[in-house]
Amino acid sequence: MSKLQQFAEALSVDAALLEAYKADPRGVMLANGLTVEQVDLIMSGDLNALKAQLGDSLMQAYIMVTTPTE
Repeated sequence: MSKLQQFAEALSVDAALLEAYKADPRGVMLANGLTVEQVDLIMSGDLNALKAQLGDSLMQAYIMVTTPTE
């Protein structure tokens, strides 16, 4: 499982992590081992690229919560 997949799973079960993510998405993703490229991908909102990165063409397994502020 990739770091991105692990992080998406952790967001779904860890309320404190989700709250921290809502307050500082970039910082929390970087602190949890995602690469700058992965963070940029998530923040871009490019669903097709995100689906390809997750290996889940139907987006059935993960939903990323984003709070774009940029």
